[in-house]
Parts: sequence; C-alpha cells; structure tokens
Amino acid sequence: MIEPRIYRAAFVPAVLAVVLVMFSLESSPRPLPQGLAADVLFDGRQASAAARQIVVAARDRRSGSVGNRALAARVRGTLSTRGFAVEVDRFERDGKTLVNVIGRRAGKSRRQIVVLAARDARGVPDAAGSAADTAALLELSRVFEGRPSRKTLVLASVDGSTLGHVGARRLAGRLDSSDLVDGVLVLSDLGVRSKEAPTIASWSNDVTRAGIGLQRTVAESLRQELSPPAAGASPAGQVAQLAFPIGIGAQGPLLEAGYDAVRIAGDGELGNSESAEPAEVDEDRLGGLGRATLRTVTALDQRARPPARGPRTYITAVTQVVPGVVLTLLGLALILPALVASVDALARARRRRRAVTPWLMWLGAGTLAFAIGLALAYLLALAGATPDPPAAPVAPGLYPLDTEGYAVLGVLVVAVALAWIGLRSLATRAESALGDPSEPAAAVAVALVLSVATLAMWAVNPYSALILVPALHLWILATLVDPAPARRTRLLMVAAGLLLPALLVTYALIRLHLDPLSGAWYLYLLVTGGHVSVVSSLLGCVLAAALGSVIAIASARHPEVEGETGEPPSVRGPGSYAGPGSLGGTSSALRR
Repeated sequence: MIEPRIYRAAFVPAVLAVVLVMFSLESSPRPLPQGLAADVLFDGRQASAAARQIVVAARDRRSGSVGNRALAARVRGTLSTRGFAVEVDRFERDGKTLVNVIGRRAGKSRRQIVVLAARDARGVPDAAGSAADTAALLELSRVFEGRPSRKTLVLASVDGSTLGHVGARRLAGRLDSSDLVDGVLVLSDLGVRSKEAPTIASWSNDVTRAGIGLQRTVAESLRQELSPPAAGASPAGQVAQLAFPIGIGAQGPLLEAGYDAVRIAGDGELGNSESAEPAEVDEDRLGGLGRATLRTVTALDQRARPPARGPRTYITAVTQVVPGVVLTLLGLALILPALVASVDALARARRRRRAVTPWLMWLGAGTLAFAIGLALAYLLALAGATPDPPAAPVAPGLYPLDTEGYAVLGVLVVAVALAWIGLRSLATRAESALGDPSEPAAAVAVALVLSVATLAMWAVNPYSALILVPALHLWILATLVDPAPARRTRLLMVAAGLLLPALLVTYALIRLHLDPLSGAWYLYLLVTGGHVSVVSSLLGCVLAAALGSVIAIASARHPEVEGETGEPPSVRGPGSYAGPGSLGGTSSALRR
C-alpha cells in the first residue's frame, strides 16, 4: 500500500534539516572571570559548627514541625542582625504551615543574585543535608555583613522541599522579574561525605535548561576550590533527559518560572543524606562547596551583565552547542515522510474500496482500554488510595514503592488487560472483518493514527517525538509494504522500533536509581501529580494501543507471503493482449 517514490521524495526536507543541524553548531558561552580567593572569607569550620548546633537545637526539622519553625525564627534573627531586610512568608500545604525566610541586602543596582537553601529536612537528623545547607547560607550572610556589593543579594531559606519544592515555587512568585535576576544558586547536601565529584544540576521539568554561562562559571568556581564537577551527560543522554524531563531539585521550578538557576549538589542529583548525624558532616567538603558558592556570587557581582545564557534548549557536544530549535525542525522533517506515506496509503485504500473506518474503531477500542486505566489511576489518587503526589518531581526515595503501591499497579494492569480483551472482542463482534489483522486496511488505519499521534507528540515535546521516529518508520514499513515481508522480518522490524524507547526507559531508571516496578510507581506519581500532562498521557495511550495493533498485524499470517495462494496474477495475456482489462469485465491485476 505504500508508494516508494512518494515516500523517498518526502525525505528531502529531512536531508536539508540535517545540513541545517551541521551548520548551526555554535561555541559555548564563556564563564565569568573568577574573583579573589574565598578561603579567608568562608570558614568551613564555623559552618560545620553551625550545622551541628542546628541539629542539637532542632533535631526534627521536617516540614511543618516545631523544630522547622524554630529554625526559621533563628534564620530570621541572624539575617536581621547582619543587616539584611527580612521578609517572612507563611503559607499552607497539605495541612502544614510552612515558612519561607527571605533576606535582601541592597546593592548599588537593582540587579539581583539569589542564593537558596532548603531548610526542611528529609529525615532525622539530616545534618549533612538541610542543616549544612542552612549553615552555609548563614555563613554567606556573615561574609557579606558590612561588605559592599554592586548588586542586591537575596538569601532565601525555603520550606517544603520534600513536598515538591513548594517553597521554591512560592519564592519564584515573590522575586523580581527574571530580567533583573542574574542567577539563582541552589545549595544542596553540601556537607555530605562523598568521594564523588559534586554535581551541577541544571535540568527543568520541561525542555528549558539552565544557562551555559552560569553553569560554566559555577564549574570553574568548583574547580578552583574543590575539584572539577561531575561530567555532564553525553549528547545522547541529554536528548534522553529532554525527552523525559525531570528536574529534581529547587532549580526545576525556578527554571520553569524563567529564572536562570542551577543547583550545587554535594551528594549527586538525588541526594540521600537524611539520616546523617552531626559527626558525619564533612567539614572540608562543606567549606570547599561554600567557598565555590561565594566565588560564583562574587563573579556574578563583579560583572555588570549576567553570564551569557545561550539557547534555552540545547544539546552540548564537547565545546559546541546545538540549539534546540534545529533539532525540533529535524524531528518534524523526519516525521513528514511517514505522514505523507500514510495519507497516500489511505487514498489508495479508498480507491480500492478498502474499509478503513472499522479498523480505526478497532484501534480506538485499544486506545480506550488504556484510557480507562489512566482514568482509574486518577480516581485512585483522588480517593486517597495512594499518597498525595508532590507539587513537583522529588527524589523517588521520598515516595518508595510499598504494599499499597504494588496493589495499585496490579489493579491498573488487570483493568487495562480486561478492558483491552473486552473492547476488542466487542469491536470484532460488531464487524466480523476485524478478526483478520492481515487485512491491508488495518495497516493503513494504524499507520495513519501512529503518524498523527507522533506529530502531536512533537507539538508537546519534540525530543520525545525524535525518540519515536525510528519506531514510526519501521512499523509503517513492516505493515504497509506490499507485498508484506516475511513474518519473522516484520516482527524483527517491530522489535527494532522499540530499541530507542527501551534505551530511554533504561537511562531514566539508571539515572533515578530505580528498578522497573519502582519506576512504574514513580511514573504513576508523576502522572497523577500532573507532572506528565494529560495530553501527553492520552498520547501515550494512543501509542500503546498502536504498538499492540502493530504487533497483531505483524504476527498475522499473510497468505500471499506464506505461499498459500499459488502464483501471483499475471499481467500478460495472449499474443493479441492489449493491456490490463482489455477483456471487458476483467479487472486489472496491477496495483494502483
């Protein structure tokens, strides 16, 4: 049913898009020059002592606790004493009273530099995590006490990090316009003992990324004071992270709000220091990361302009940057041939009087089965059968898979399976022709829906669509080529199409330190929490149904391929034969 010439011609824009990608490479923005050494200013021993004092005064500082509120009062008093104008912002979340403490120290200009640390603890006592981060924030306030600065310095002690970084979201609504904020530095797990290099977390919960200039400035500060930061993801890994964007940490909501923000993470992107005792605080590491933060603040303060941000979405390869817009165009150009071939196949099916509409209903029945599972997931979350999902993605360890989680996942799997079997059976009974997926109209319907769904996914997230492009083409070729390939070849093409999605899932599981079942549970929390949009979830239902339908078509027996129909019809006749259809009512055996 596919016309090779039309299919090949539709790849011309893709060739031009590849050329555009090659010529769109640009150099990475340079880091800001470093200031003076910070070792005589930021005292690691004093910060470590302050972290231990925080734990002694308030061992339990989880969100909404008495210890957390007591520490908020202490931070407020310290900042006020050191010349900061302090604002206390109280708000409610999940029945808990949360407190943000924001200290501002005016500079010569209205431009601002923001340093943020989460005050609430993930566990008890969390000395190397939230206690050390708060101590580092207070040590920075001591350094800037009486010290003139060109720009306004904002130190923010925020609450609710374990509830989805609600304090950081709240802060984003109270800061000045992002055009006036030169950079936001988020402190995370600065006192954790680790042999690993610190991490610069720069990912958002959408395709926005932190500015390259700010990242390189922080990296240079870390190199000067402690060690080079951990290497970033490879180009393929960056595409995977953009295809399934999860910005764990307070920098995620801030980047979404338009601020240029990075997180200096002493214990990796996820962190795991909630049980650290005061004696486990690494004084040298806390001092080094604190001095690196001070270096970055000084570098930002010394320059009249903020560091060059570069594209808001990009892929880096060594010292080169590929803007996201050209990758977006490349994805669209690669989807176009499949869409053109599918529309052409639909036109051919109509000319041959093939009934495509019933097969669209057949595919719709499969989509409805997955949609029922999605609706059930939302209902279970609303009914309180699962924990309230966080307001933003958090480390998976805060919401581990438990017995209730296993039960919920099991119910969803059974519900989808029963709905699939029942709805497909009803569709087959209503239209007996739907019992044979080898019918060419079935492949036409699936190819058309698959192409349109991938195009819609491109509109939502072009990087997710880019991951789906090989599957789109391989599955269309496996089902639409006439005559059909052998069944083994068809199934191999279907499996090859799943390779990139499988690699994406594997990468996400490794990055988040999850096994497949825990990954399914985390995905459930992301979906019910709204971090995966309803549109994306519905498109996932369509694509899952299309996969099931492609497998059914590829597994079906095609008589002409299996050799059950004898010789193919001949287009040659007797010597006086004048061409196809010359015998009156005899129909042509040529494909149209």
